[in-house]
Amino acid sequence: MTTLGRQYGGRAVAERKAERRERFLDAATKIFAERGYTDCSLADVCAAAGLSKRQFYEEFQTREDVLVAAYDRIQQDAAAAVIAAVRELDSATDAQTAMHTALTAYLGSIGSDPFRAKVAFIEVVGVSERMEQHRRARRHKWADLLETVVLPKVAPGGHLRGGTYLGASAFIGATNGLTSEWLLADPRPPVIQLVDLLVPISLALIETPV
Repeated sequence: MTTLGRQYGGRAVAERKAERRERFLDAATKIFAERGYTDCSLADVCAAAGLSKRQFYEEFQTREDVLVAAYDRIQQDAAAAVIAAVRELDSATDAQTAMHTALTAYLGSIGSDPFRAKVAFIEVVGVSERMEQHRRARRHKWADLLETVVLPKVAPGGHLRGGTYLGASAFIGATNGLTSEWLLADPRPPVIQLVDLLVPISLALIETPV
């Protein structure tokens, strides 16, 4: 039996390891959002998670690693929400409704938790060259998802103006800027107001067959 397959207290090591990793990600997301990534130490993350540095180093190598992992989890959950929502649409759905559905799923996933939103749109910006390259790679993944999953439902046969990556970058830039303002607003307007603003912007970036 491998180490990961062993049982301790009736639970597999792999299960305990996954739970511990989630605790670090939850703690890092909350504390980075509340205090700012640059003002949090590795010890702060461990204290917030209620775990030791030894346990941290079993999952991550650096404080930036846990930021990257938290960011990826936020983005992956949002992508899964968009895919699930779009797949429920039928072929008769009009473009505006389809895009509204996709954006509601995306912003609903991220915007329902201001901690996640702050990490995704503010705390990851300008951290390091590595983080900036990682964010760019993530934007390209979103561009591919828009092109292959969302557009066929919104505008069959359509494509993004300027090409997949430039067109998607224009849309993502608008989304990031708007969401950043939403996070700083007091009081924050309902997420649906962000969706209503972004729908016409996103549709304007789509070229459809004549």
